[in-house]
Amino acid sequence: MNQRGSVLLEVLLATAVFSFAGIVVLGVVDGAVADGARAARRSLAMDVARSQLARMEAGISDDSQDDRAVPGLRVESHMEPSDFPGLALAVVEVYDEQPDGRSDEASNDPPRLAVLRQLLRGDGGGGTERPEVSR
Repeated sequence: MNQRGSVLLEVLLATAVFSFAGIVVLGVVDGAVADGARAARRSLAMDVARSQLARMEAGISDDSQDDRAVPGLRVESHMEPSDFPGLALAVVEVYDEQPDGRSDEASNDPPRLAVLRQLLRGDGGGGTERPEVSR
């Protein structure tokens, strides 16, 4: 009878250890999947920012931006003055309008996924004259 109880105790202990290990592994896998999704979202945001910067460099207007919009991403771009004559600093920022819940709830600002800054010629390189930004 004593041996039966010890075998039952060993089986219960082994089951508990394997259950705990399974829970830990599932938590790690869930975190890895979430990190992969965030990395894919950041990569998409960087691609969108590069595209917007290329449009700015080519001097293409933003009149029909709705057909290029990526759901859940907000793109903001503007030109800033630079210290170099004939050049302006183009800034493109991409914000996540669908945060994953891990961001700070106290802030109402959506998380910024990508920022690109590049010096551009005053005419944008596209041949159409753009007003030069000066200080």
